[in-house]
Amino acid sequence: MKKLFLLLIITIGFSLSAQTENYAGTYILHLEGKDASILDYTLHLNTDNTFQFTSFQKLLDTRGEHDKYNYGKGTWKVENKIIKFTTEKTDLDEKHTLNFSGSTARLIKKSPRDTSEKVVPTSLQFYKSEIFWIANLKLILNE
Repeated sequence: MKKLFLLLIITIGFSLSAQTENYAGTYILHLEGKDASILDYTLHLNTDNTFQFTSFQKLLDTRGEHDKYNYGKGTWKVENKIIKFTTEKTDLDEKHTLNFSGSTARLIKKSPRDTSEKVVPTSLQFYKSEIFWIANLKLILNE
């Protein structure tokens, strides 16, 4: 009985670790407009199930350039292939103002059954977020 219990604990631990390894990484999106405006998003999913998010916007208007940074951090977990983000009150401070609680995303990558030569970059697609500009945001894995 003890051996069975130990085997069960090791199996669960290994599967959770392997699951985290498949999702962890740095996901980015960098867009430049014709008017020299810039949108730059970076999401780090760490293997310890924490994340850091940085958004940089360089906007141009009649008054000149305006740089704007937004930061968020918290924890993430995977349930049924859906990545769920949580930001606790202790994660929020003067710098980290984005609350990702309730945000969900999915990993998009080429199916191992797809034998075509089609290139599908591994990416993370947000589906739901109370941060309106995060909903439907697609970030590419930086390899």
